[in-house]
Amino acid sequence: MSPAGVPPDPARPAGSTGRAGQAGQARQARQAGAGGLDAAQALLDDLLRRPPELPYDPGLLRELFESTRDNSMAPLSVVAGVVNKAQGLATRVLSLANSAYYGLQSEVTSVQRAVAVLGMAEIRALVLALGVSRMIDRSRLPAAFDLRDYWAHQLSVAAGCRLLARRLPGCDAETCYTAGLLHDLGKLLIAAYRPDDWTAIRQLARDENLMDSEAEERLLGLDHGVVGARLLSFWDLPMALTEPINWHHAPHLAGEHERAALVVHVADAALRLRERLAGRNADGLPGGLSPRMSPDLPDDLLIPQGLDDAARTLGVDVPAFMAEIETLLEGERIGQFVSQLA
Repeated sequence: MSPAGVPPDPARPAGSTGRAGQAGQARQARQAGAGGLDAAQALLDDLLRRPPELPYDPGLLRELFESTRDNSMAPLSVVAGVVNKAQGLATRVLSLANSAYYGLQSEVTSVQRAVAVLGMAEIRALVLALGVSRMIDRSRLPAAFDLRDYWAHQLSVAAGCRLLARRLPGCDAETCYTAGLLHDLGKLLIAAYRPDDWTAIRQLARDENLMDSEAEERLLGLDHGVVGARLLSFWDLPMALTEPINWHHAPHLAGEHERAALVVHVADAALRLRERLAGRNADGLPGGLSPRMSPDLPDDLLIPQGLDDAARTLGVDVPAFMAEIETLLEGERIGQFVSQLA
């Protein structure tokens, strides 16, 4: 048992928690009381004792990541063969590939052709998104959990991650895209496994003007990044994916994966700000979202200091990035994708 009372990650060798894992244990020990640690341990125990069932063997994911990694020499036929192993998966992948979201000029009729047109990493992300969307029994989710909003945010953040990572040396844009697509997986798991806790977290966040991750730390002793990353680690997915998700609310603790965690953090926070602006029907242009430029705007419609600091670490100007996101998402047909996931 770890010092923080949280079970060790079954996908990591004993005694090799690493810098990020040790930092996480320390953070949980500092921030959570005994009740919080008990809740954290119970949640993770329950999650790994009866993990949600994917519509395909988790081993398929490992094969897919192996065949689509950066230095892989696997031909398109191998990647297509992995997808075709799972009954019904190829059909769903082709349905998404042919949706208006991708705007293809002609219909794709085979997985191998989809891999050739969209790319290996895009097919990998499609398989993961389809798996997550099918593994949660919707009847277990709280009535207030909006799956369409959930997936719209995941896809928007994924697009923002790719946009950021493509201009940053040493960042794998497609892995960052996938991390963005799954960064809130833990929220979905908390809602499904602990619906009462999810409702309490949302209430606390509203009552005390907290981020969801802050409310989760108070009530559970960990945040949704840890929960989602633990399940992905259980499926033996690579740390290049799991660690940015694990630490997207504390990127400075992500060790060698800090840069990717910062990418997810910035994209997530910027998209949350965009959603708040839309919810308030605010007309503020991205250049006018700083306290200095718009002193009369409510605090929740201003660029948070944490977002600004993280963006500066990456050399990113937040208003300029938000303007780019706006342009990017105007051309995306995210609703078409969401309709097949929610």
